[in-house]
Amino acid sequence: MRLSQSVELKAPASEVWTFVSDFYNFQTWQPHIESTARGPASGERIVKMKRGNTILDRIAVLDNEKRTLAYEMVPNQELPPGAPKLEGFLATFIVNEAGSGSEVEYSIAVEVPSAIQEMAEKGIGSDIAGALQGLKDKFGAV
Repeated sequence: MRLSQSVELKAPASEVWTFVSDFYNFQTWQPHIESTARGPASGERIVKMKRGNTILDRIAVLDNEKRTLAYEMVPNQELPPGAPKLEGFLATFIVNEAGSGSEVEYSIAVEVPSAIQEMAEKGIGSDIAGALQGLKDKFGAV
């Protein structure tokens, strides 16, 4: 499953990229994240979600030239009881120039068990929309 949404912002791409690429600051603009902390290895972070679970994720791609940040869940981590194992999780932000402003695309690709497909789509879609709303609140939408 892959879900993607985008938003056009008033701020220039370079300014938005500087903000979005700060991997350890997502809790300031993504409403589903309570806190982040640096993880045990370089490029990793511990993310406490507002829904109560904590995950360990890491940077998969950080390309300043292409303004692309992708991150993935660290495999084989302990999950809370009842939490589904999400295989192949990859979240990607791409920041492009759009006139005098910018466009941000946020996508999440993940394999989920068919039994929770509908619930996963709703939850992930809500997380993406919330993150993009956080960017609109920060930079203003076109």
